Amino acid sequence: MTEAAWQRAILLYRQQRWDLAERELRSVLAGNPEFAPAYAMLGIVLSNTDNLDEALAQARQSVTIDPENDFGYYAIAIVYVARNDLKAAASAAQSAIEIDPEDVQHHGLLAQIRFAQNRWDDTLKSADAGLALEPEDTDCLNLRSLALTKLGRKDEATASVQASLAQDPDNPYTHQALGYAKLHQGDAKQALTHFQEALRRDPTLDGARAGLVEALKARNPIYRMVLGWFLWLERFEPQRRVQIMVGLWLAAQIGRSALAEAGYDNAAQVVSYSWLGFVLLTACAVPIFNLLLLVHPVGRHALERTARNHALLLGTCLLVTIGFFIGYALIDQVVSATDLMMRESRWFWLIYLMPIAGLGLFHNGWAQRAMQAICAGLLLCWAWWVWDLYALLGEVLARRPTLDPSAQAAQLERIRTTAESLGSFLSSLVLAAALSTWFVVLAPKGHRNRHR
Repeated sequence: MTEAAWQRAILLYRQQRWDLAERELRSVLAGNPEFAPAYAMLGIVLSNTDNLDEALAQARQSVTIDPENDFGYYAIAIVYVARNDLKAAASAAQSAIEIDPEDVQHHGLLAQIRFAQNRWDDTLKSADAGLALEPEDTDCLNLRSLALTKLGRKDEATASVQASLAQDPDNPYTHQALGYAKLHQGDAKQALTHFQEALRRDPTLDGARAGLVEALKARNPIYRMVLGWFLWLERFEPQRRVQIMVGLWLAAQIGRSALAEAGYDNAAQVVSYSWLGFVLLTACAVPIFNLLLLVHPVGRHALERTARNHALLLGTCLLVTIGFFIGYALIDQVVSATDLMMRESRWFWLIYLMPIAGLGLFHNGWAQRAMQAICAGLLLCWAWWVWDLYALLGEVLARRPTLDPSAQAAQLERIRTTAESLGSFLSSLVLAAALSTWFVVLAPKGHRNRHR
């Protein structure tokens, strides 16, 4: 290994020229296969080219050669972040801190991981630990601001990010952090300005692009209200969010039952429909407003392909839902298969919007496949129900000449009961699947920071 080759590798690494950096690092290791820092750096480089299995192997090789190599554990943590294994990433980052507690970047990385885990207090502690070593570190200042924003300490968050901006006014991550601070304060216009500035300086910054999308949608007063609800929920751990939503559901059910028992049937229906509307808006607001962004000159380019496709899918289902409501309003209100199918299907498709909306919460892995299976299975159940309904009606009509009017009426009533019970069951199943999924996984995505 020559010193010149190692210095070239470091320069290319800092410039994020990953392919060239990889070539230089492999050249360094060919000359000195026991040089632990090169394995660690190669692991980080490979993680940025999505070669995650080899990235982890190379990073681990670094600590195998030198167990006291803090940079090796730092690299392992970065690779685990790329693999979305945040628990393992936090463990590796803590190992790096134990070996070298004076390295501010170790604390910054742990703060980043804690932020991605929605652990705002721990994010703040790690960022403060880094700032105690280096008060002007922009990464820690930005993460401190984001944590304070999530904790509702908006004035402190703004002061922190303004300090970061003063240190490095050209830092795209700082503009991103300030954008989120403004978004939490309800200033969508200023948030949009800072997200645009962040993307102007770094077009690859995913967190800024996601913030830009949210800021564009937040210009609509309805979505601004929904976003405020989301941002308030984000202050709590996922388990507490479940408790909040279950509590609201229980309150709605108790209120509806109390009003019905007191004879206020109309008021009870208002409570039921209000709860359903609230859940639908909560679950579907993001893809619905993403759908509206498709006609926005900036928004349609800011949306990721998966978000765009998901919005189009929900839009299709929404059109089907509207079609069933219109169809039910137009047909004659008689006991027939068409009448029953239209009546029950309109509610099925309305509630079916929630698991369709839930598809956008996952981008890979078993959770995505499970949600896809739920959506497909429920759709097949609906199709079977429609077929069975018409088959049952056909049986009745075929025997119609042999039935007296009372028997015919009984058969038709059986059709009605079957349709209503099955429709109610499927609707409840869809609602339960959608809500349970949404409760558990709803969480803001962490924003990736620079690595050394």
